[in-house]
Amino acid sequence: MPAGSTAPGGTVEPDVLTGDAAARAAELAGQVTGPIDAFLNTGAVFTRDGKRLVFLSTRDGMPQPYVAAIGGEATRIATTAQRIGAVVAVPGGKDIVFSSDTNADEHWSFFRVGLDGKNLIELTPNLELSRDRMIVPDGRPSQLYFTARLMAEAKSTLYVTPATAAGTPKALYTDPITTDLRAVSADGKIGLLRRFPSRSENHLLRVDLDTGAVQQLFPAQGKVSIFDAALSRDGKRALVATDNGEEQALLLSLDVASGKQLARRAFTPATAQLTSIAVAKEGGLVAVTLVVGMRSEIHLIDSRTLVERTTVAMPPGSGAATEFSDDGKQVLVTWSTPDRPTDLFVVDARSGKVIPRSEPRPTLPPGFAIDASTVEIPAFDGGKLPTNVLVAKGEQGKPHPVAVVFHGGPAGLSSLRWNPLTAVLVRAGYVVVEPNIRGSTGFGRAFEAADNYKKRDDSFKDVETVGRWVAQQPWADKTRVVPMGGSWGGYLTLIALTRWPELWRAGVDLFGVVNLRSTLATTSGVNRQTSLEEIGDPGKDGEFLDSISPGPMLGKVVAPLFVYAGQHDPRVPRPESDFVVRALRGRKVAVEYMVAENEGHSVARRTTQVALYSRVLRFLEQHLK
Repeated sequence: MPAGSTAPGGTVEPDVLTGDAAARAAELAGQVTGPIDAFLNTGAVFTRDGKRLVFLSTRDGMPQPYVAAIGGEATRIATTAQRIGAVVAVPGGKDIVFSSDTNADEHWSFFRVGLDGKNLIELTPNLELSRDRMIVPDGRPSQLYFTARLMAEAKSTLYVTPATAAGTPKALYTDPITTDLRAVSADGKIGLLRRFPSRSENHLLRVDLDTGAVQQLFPAQGKVSIFDAALSRDGKRALVATDNGEEQALLLSLDVASGKQLARRAFTPATAQLTSIAVAKEGGLVAVTLVVGMRSEIHLIDSRTLVERTTVAMPPGSGAATEFSDDGKQVLVTWSTPDRPTDLFVVDARSGKVIPRSEPRPTLPPGFAIDASTVEIPAFDGGKLPTNVLVAKGEQGKPHPVAVVFHGGPAGLSSLRWNPLTAVLVRAGYVVVEPNIRGSTGFGRAFEAADNYKKRDDSFKDVETVGRWVAQQPWADKTRVVPMGGSWGGYLTLIALTRWPELWRAGVDLFGVVNLRSTLATTSGVNRQTSLEEIGDPGKDGEFLDSISPGPMLGKVVAPLFVYAGQHDPRVPRPESDFVVRALRGRKVAVEYMVAENEGHSVARRTTQVALYSRVLRFLEQHLK
């Protein structure tokens, strides 16, 4: 059985499995490796000649950079001991730039390496910063632009640094509010910044990259959300994905000099969310990704008129168009479905024809299939809670243990997509239910804001509604229902266990928020700033935050709980998880605690995934008998 202890000073030691528990976890490790080793291919870009793809793959246990001819075998570019966050093919065609952090601490740094894996150098070694995306413009190939901030601050600075060797970044513009770089013109003279006071209020700024002068392009007035922004090839037009402060998914074309609207395209349904924009260098096209409820769509649009050319036919699932080849003839798409891992697809930009670059996943058993359906659970106020139900093919008519998995956020989304944990649970005989309670994205501005601040209790009512609905379904064994989730999903798991203990048999909390007042005081500066509107101000709303925190109510937990934390978590620091474990152990509630020493707000490494998923299965197997 697990054995753990509370160390002096309040730190809680994680459990170490021994004896039969360790042996059973080792057995289950063989069961979970199949879905985990069905690797993901993501973050793809074309090489500058358009003949090869550069992408991230988890095939070696962690996101790492690979290169492959379209339809050819993948070759690893660089061997690192840390995860890679993004990759860019830089001008010249022989090198890439990628981002990486240490033990998932989100202090991203930038590196340059040849496509042949040679001459690896760190470009930004001088200061630990939380860095955003990197852009190397064609017209200034020796310069790299990015926004960044200290982890504890929301204040953001736009920097330029050498793109070919380590150097000292030069600050071009500093904003007291969280601001991120969205685009740089091809000539390297103009940039677009998104200022992000909150999810419902964003501003698009035009910045002169020579002088640092800034002007606000959009909106002229009012509060809008901006999901992405890009520049036309000539740098004269800004393309903006926005809701315009309304229930309407919009793509706008704005004059970069004046902010004047030049063209406008509305998408249906109005509650969809336009999440990303990719602009072709040649051919006059834009590829946009639209999130429509729990699935994604890819649209190819004329960059000047915003008239649609074609919709790319992809299977029901989730993904995004990442970029065009330099000649504008091809578009790269990453995509997954509930029973197929994320992979790469090349789309003919003229016809919309899809060419899959689908690699075999031999670790998935032959015929592996998940039946994925979407339902709308009636909410207490007459609304609907869009929900995924996932079960093994042919098993829909039998009662199963149920894992109710809450997404992170609060403004996250449970979409139709591949998730190795879901696959592990379904293979182990569970039905997985993924509710999108109020506050989720993809269903409109009003639905996303419906849990903000003093309306938080309405989202708790949705948690109860989902739990009681599950218990009534023919595929559910109502005596074996388990809430689980990570981050905000972990928070909702704890809310579920403290407020309706009679509904649940056990729980799984992955780095969940426990005490909002302390979490908001110790989390990253960006999270703290953007939480003010959604959750509350720890300086002014302490009593309210306590009232919606599961921490003070842990005395009501009776169900066994599995808790996981990353040692280097900058968002929900480990002491939050220590607090839960200490409180439950003090009351003799069964709890198992796992801490990953080389993870942050993450389960990024294969070794972590195998250990975590096998331990979760063993824990539930023990407590759902």
